[in-house]
This record gives sequence, C-alpha cells and structure tokens, in this order.
Amino acid sequence: MDENQTPIPEEQPVQPIEDVSLSAGDTASTPPGKDSEEKKKNYSRFIRRGILGIAILVLLYLSYSIAHVFISPDRHIQQIYLVPEDAAFIIRSSEPVKDWRAFSESAPWQTLKQAQSFDEVAQNVGTLDSLIRSNQTLLSLVGKRDLLISLHKISSKDWDALILVDLQKVSKLETLKEQMETVLKMTGSQVTQRIHNTIPILEMRDEQTRETLYMAFIDNHLAASYTSRLVEGAIDERNNPRIGRAPAFIEAEKLVSDKGLCRLYVNYAHVPQFLAIYLGGSNEYIDMFSRSMDFAGLWFDSKQDRMEVKGYTLCKEEADPYVTALLQSGKHRMKAHEILSARTAFYTNIGFSNPATFVKELEKALAIHDEVAYNDFKSTQKKLEGYFGISLEKNFLSWMSGEFALSQSEPGLLGQEPERILAIRAGNIRDARKNMELLEKRIKNRTPIKVKKVEYKKYEINYLEMKGFFRLFFGKLFDSFEKPYYTYLGDYVIFSNTPSALLSFLEDYEQKNLLKNDPGFRKSFKQIDNSSTLFVYADMHKFFPQLQQMMDASTRADLQANRDVLYSFPYWSMQITGEKEAASLHYLMEHQPYTPELEVTATTDPDEEDETMKEDAATEKELMNELKRFYVEKFEGNVLRDFYEEGALKSESEVKNGKRNGRHREYYESGKLKVRGKYSNNRPKGTWKYYTEEGKFERKEKF
Repeated sequence: MDENQTPIPEEQPVQPIEDVSLSAGDTASTPPGKDSEEKKKNYSRFIRRGILGIAILVLLYLSYSIAHVFISPDRHIQQIYLVPEDAAFIIRSSEPVKDWRAFSESAPWQTLKQAQSFDEVAQNVGTLDSLIRSNQTLLSLVGKRDLLISLHKISSKDWDALILVDLQKVSKLETLKEQMETVLKMTGSQVTQRIHNTIPILEMRDEQTRETLYMAFIDNHLAASYTSRLVEGAIDERNNPRIGRAPAFIEAEKLVSDKGLCRLYVNYAHVPQFLAIYLGGSNEYIDMFSRSMDFAGLWFDSKQDRMEVKGYTLCKEEADPYVTALLQSGKHRMKAHEILSARTAFYTNIGFSNPATFVKELEKALAIHDEVAYNDFKSTQKKLEGYFGISLEKNFLSWMSGEFALSQSEPGLLGQEPERILAIRAGNIRDARKNMELLEKRIKNRTPIKVKKVEYKKYEINYLEMKGFFRLFFGKLFDSFEKPYYTYLGDYVIFSNTPSALLSFLEDYEQKNLLKNDPGFRKSFKQIDNSSTLFVYADMHKFFPQLQQMMDASTRADLQANRDVLYSFPYWSMQITGEKEAASLHYLMEHQPYTPELEVTATTDPDEEDETMKEDAATEKELMNELKRFYVEKFEGNVLRDFYEEGALKSESEVKNGKRNGRHREYYESGKLKVRGKYSNNRPKGTWKYYTEEGKFERKEKF
C-alpha cells in the first residue's frame, strides 16, 4: 500500500441509534427537525436514571434501618430495672395519654389542680398535655408507651420524681438522640452534655427558673428528672437492679397487672422517710406498719364523685408482732357506727374473729421474732393475773366479740379538746357486766384505788384504773384508756379518756346525733365491705383542725392554703382485710366541690365593754358527786362555763344549737379578764384580745 494513501477503516458493528450519545458539537447527519426532540429524550433518560439511583440508595438505607431497628439484636430492659432503690412510690401506665385524658377530664382533677401546692405541677402537666394533643408524632411516640414515675425523698423537706418512657424500637434510631439536643436548644434553654457510666446525660437549664432538667437514653428508655442523682441512679441501677428483682415487688405486680387507669406500688421501706417531710418527724404507727410490710400493689380509678384505690399489701416474714397477729386473726363485722357520735372526726375500727385467737397469734409472733418482748408480755400477764386474782383470758377477753372501735370527735360543749371514745363490742353484754364488776371488786380489795360509780340519766358511769390491761394486749394505741370512765350501751362497753367525753357521747346518742345517720359516712360505708380487719375513716371538715396540730409549721401553712381543696374531698376511708401474706387494701376519697361560706362581718365594736351573758345555767355550786355537778355547771342553758379546781370561773361561752356561738371570755383565778373573743360554729372568729393578770392589754390575734 502507498504510504500517502489513506487507510481504509475496518468495518464497525452497527449501533442502535438510541444508544449513541450526541454532544452539542456533533456534526453527524441528523435530520434538522429532530435535533431538539432527541436532546429532550436523552435528558429524560438521565433524570430517570438519577431517580432510580437515589431510590436504590434510599431503599438500601431503609433496609439497613429496618434491619437495625427491627431485626438486629436488642438490649431491652424492663422499666422497673431503672428505678433507684430509694423510691417510696411508683406509678405505672401502659397508655399514659389515654389514661391521662380520662383523669384530666374528671371532676376530682379539676378540683385538685386548684391547690396551690399543685399549681406548678398542673401548669407543667397542662403544657405537656397541649403539646401532645397538638403533635401527632409525639402522640404516637408516647401514646401507647409504658410510662413510669417514681417518687423519691431528696432532702429533709423535699421530694422529686424520676420519669421513664419506654421508646421501644424507636430508641435505636440514632437520629432521634442526635436531634434531641437541637430540639432542646430551640426552646431557648442552655443545653450541655456530660457522661455518666458511659451514658450521655443532657442538661437543659432554664435561665428564668434556674432549674435544670436532666435527660438520658438508657437502652430502650428515656429517663428525665429535675434531680441529677435520680437520672444517675437510673443509669447505675441498669446493671444491678434491686426493686425489679425483689420477689415481693414481682408478686405485687402480678396481683394488679393491667387494672385501673394506672398502677401504684408502695415501697414501705422508704415510706416513713418520705412522709416525714410532711409530719416533721417520725410516727410510731407508720414506722410499725412500714417495718411489717414489703410492697403494696394497687390500681387507681377516678370517677366524677370519688377517687378510688384498690389492691394488696404483702407482709414481711419478720413483721411487727402486733401487725402479724392482726393480719392472721381474721376480720369482724363493723357495727360501732350505729352508736358513735356524728361529731366523729376520725374513726378506727379494728376487728378479728376472736380476741383470744389474736392474743395467741401475738404470743406466737413475739416468741418467733422478739424473745425479750415475749418474756416481757408473759411476765406482765402473770403479774396482773396474780395481783388481782383473775384470768385475763377468762375474765377480760372472754366477753369481747372482736370489734374494737376508736373515735376522735370534735370538741363537745364540755371541753375544748378532741374527745376520744373506745367502744368494745361484747359477745354477751351480761357476761361483760359480770366480769367488769368482778374486776372492779378485785381492784377495790387489793389497791387503795377508789372505784367510783354514779348514775347519769339511765346510764351507770364508772371510773376504774386499768393500767396495763389494754396496752398488754393491744399496744400503745390504747394508752389513753388506762384510767377510763366507762358505761354500757347496747352490746358495747364504752370507755372514754375524760368524763366530759363520755357525757357528750351519751348526749349525742340520746339525741340520735349518730355517725350512721351522717350522709357522708353512709356514702363511704356503702363502697366498702362491712367486715374488715382495719377500717379508718376521716371527715375532713371535722378532722382538719386536729390534722394541723399533727404537722410541722411548713405543712400546716400548706394545709391552710389548700383548705378549700381538702374540704372538696370531705370523706376519706381506708380498709385492710387480713388475708395471711397478702392483705387486701381499699382507699376511697369522696369528691364534693366545696364553696366557702360567706364570712359574717361583726356588727359590734370589738372593743365593746363586757356585757352580762344570757344564761339559764346554775350559778351556784351544789353538793353533788363529781360527774353530776360537772354536768350541771357546764352543760345546761345557753352559756357554757368551765371552772378552776378551787371553784373560780375559768371561762364562759355563749352557746347555740349545741355549739359555741357568740361571746367568749376567759379569766384568771383572781377573776381578772384574760381573753376576750367570739366563736362562730364552734370556731374562733374575728379579733381576740389577750390581757395580763394586772389588766393590761398584751396582744391581739385575728381569726
């Protein structure tokens, strides 16, 4: 071939035209009208290929996410495994949004959120409620998740809550955790992060309130609290859970699973310290009960006219002997409300099938758990029996049926202190009289103590020192009845701590002013079983002044500030029925919105001179026995008088419809005015003035 000759190209395979890419500078022969159309087709093919590529990438990412979230191995742990051991109360809900809606729309919550102590809580809950209702993502995230709130004492005067939300599979999406800090910063809060035991803790500080919210993702849970040690405690508990593994908690959880709006668990080991925040210290009965109980499992319901809690409490193997004996001794039908006064503010009914059985169970429990106390018990019993020549079982326990009722009433006209009554139901009232008379006779013959007896109306009033009798069998609860006045009424032997309490009680019985006729008590009593081991009832309107005296100064102030809210739950009751290891519990709070009565403005000058009070009462002391004279001096007419032991007038109050209403004066033994004030419906009102014995004004106090 000639060098200058152009080589002939080899024959190439023919390509389909649609696979040939044309650039803008191509000069291949193409029909002029088809150039722009071909470019459009190629551009469309490019877009389709790009979308397909992105779709494949998204599909691969979703496949990975699905595999990661739903297929890859989980580390899911139970919520309870994150609760620090010092929790006193634990609240759980499986559907918190649904349960909250049911409760938030109820009348009791509408009342509760008016309380000053609930104000901040109500506002925070309201904000969260609005946020969830307006955000479907949050609704789906929280709506059907397990929610747990545990309450802990964090200082001598304060408590806080730990909140745990089970995020389930969603917890594995790292984007949720990564975005949490960004979301928190968007609220305007300062957000920092630190590590505790390999787990990051987010700290959201509110610059206005100076409070810090602590949050952490712990496996499948979100933990949050305003107290850092509670979130840290949840992280620490993760690898060494204690409450969740406790056999008593596991059993309590089984008993109440899926019942009510939510479940409530009580960790009795930490209840005394928690309640000490409000009581200002320890309480021996709370301590005794808490030492005896392990866990309680309860469920909560709220209706328009009441809040109700039911469930079970589990007894420890080494419980207080008195509690053990009580729970092992059955129950008794309650009837004491048929004779008790309608002035009753606080009522306790203790019942067991047979008092002798109770004492035997008590001896058994003492012998097992407290040998020193057992020897003490037997020694005291032997000493009493030998000294008085009686058998305590035959002459003291034999006539008792098993119902013991203690009532604490509003002050009656015969005094200013709460009145206490102990009513013991007799199996046979004739046997009770016979054995009490034998006891009187033996005490009279063997001691210098005088056994007093007097007739009041148709009732025989007795006075007898019975030191050691009640306490031996029934503990410190009966201490105030060791030197009682007593009488017989129906099937009951009635004991009182003072003669005035007994006389006021009898007057109420005569006038049919009885607890069984009280509408509030009747309503509460219908909701519970008429047989129980322990029943407690409180009329908040009557008990409130007495309750204040049981609290520390700070709690008293809170109570007073929230009085109207407490009055809106006027009737409280609790019932425990012994069932060996697991006793059943029933709490009830009746709801009845309270409207404060309009205060009556005094029309008289508070500095007015003393006037002679209207009276029909006897003004001269008569030679009568103690009780009869006491009654005449203090209980007749429309003026109530109290006297010093030597006979000088101590106080006088105007009375109306059985209650102090009108002027009240108190005097020194010299006869000089000590206090001047007024009562309204048995309570001080207006301005009270106090004077020294020399007659000088000392101070004034407003009620």
